[in-house]
Amino acid sequence: MKELLRDSRVVRLLVANSLGSIGSGITIFSVPWLLVNQPGGSEAFRHITIATTILLFLIMPWYGAKIDRSSRRAMVLFSELFGAAATLSMALLGLALGGFGTAQLMAIYLLGMLYYTLHYPAKWAMVQQIFDRSQYQSLTGLMEVQGQAAMLLAGALGGVAVSHLPLWVILLIDCGTYLAAFVIERGIPHEATHLKPAAPSAAAAGPDPQRGGVLGGVAEGWRWLAERPALGVFLTASLLPFIVVMAGNYLVPVYVSETLRAGPGTFALSEVAFAVGALGAGLLLPRLLARQTVGTLLPLIMAIFLVGLILQATLPFTAVFVGAMVLLGFGNAGTRVGRSALMLHVVPNAVMGRVTVFFSVLDRVMRTLLVSSMVVVDVWGAQAGFIVLLAVVAVGLAAAWLSRSRLPAVPA
Repeated sequence: MKELLRDSRVVRLLVANSLGSIGSGITIFSVPWLLVNQPGGSEAFRHITIATTILLFLIMPWYGAKIDRSSRRAMVLFSELFGAAATLSMALLGLALGGFGTAQLMAIYLLGMLYYTLHYPAKWAMVQQIFDRSQYQSLTGLMEVQGQAAMLLAGALGGVAVSHLPLWVILLIDCGTYLAAFVIERGIPHEATHLKPAAPSAAAAGPDPQRGGVLGGVAEGWRWLAERPALGVFLTASLLPFIVVMAGNYLVPVYVSETLRAGPGTFALSEVAFAVGALGAGLLLPRLLARQTVGTLLPLIMAIFLVGLILQATLPFTAVFVGAMVLLGFGNAGTRVGRSALMLHVVPNAVMGRVTVFFSVLDRVMRTLLVSSMVVVDVWGAQAGFIVLLAVVAVGLAAAWLSRSRLPAVPA
């Protein structure tokens, strides 16, 4: 990792990621808390999550093909400008209206999730393209450490901001971080090698992104996964902790507010605990991946994540909840680091955008199904929601364990 930090491209990438993560993290903290504390806010949160998934389902196949047919850096920069324009518009709207109602909070949530889904598939495709394969494990761990350190700071700041600052000020801060990230990322050297005509000997590298239309390009990306069913099952199973965490973004504020009867300070503390666990995973996983295969390591980390969910579902105490968040942070970040390293190694860069977006769409669909199932919270309480989530992770853990032996070889 020390050698990576001497690379100016890595430093630029980490600084830009940190700025974007802190800004968007404060908003991600603030908006769900404000929304679920509105009259009918829990139902509104479910409805906007479903609407967001429908929108992304319609546009993401096209966007994945667009990533593979365009400069990856240009697409990353576009996502930063989109985030800045969206947050600035909502800040000015809230300032003009004198506040934010349920409809405005729902719109902010939708735009924030749209930025996230536009930004990260393009960024991972760019990272894969500009760095050497030997750097993937260390780089994914370093990015996870950076991201979680930024989210730790965002959680701490969010707990203060939501109590002392109007939301329009928070959105202006978010807008500034997107613009700063744009300026920094613009200076990262990048060559769109995937747009050059492929040599005949390189045909095995993957589908040509310039051949066929958008729908044909998307079909090629999905076909690439269908031809590797064990890899597809493992990547889907190891995505489940992240999906559960995203669904938990709805459940956790409800759990803190209604089950623990606590305030935003406890919510902020849980975010900090989650980030501490994730920091540990980001530091530890690259070293473990040098000694163990992804197929061996990731099911064990998913099991740690499952233990955290079991604690939340069975012991509704603040101290246990905070400790469980450490386990969830470790399990989520650990699976993300291992899964990202696996994808960087085995997915050809020519189809990386489409494969990443396929999982982004799958993420949104499964996340919405989980959030929709959270109607059990209205009847049996937030603990019932955690029981649903742990059942999903248990199925994913079994699938990852059964498919692990047929994964492609990944070098240390």
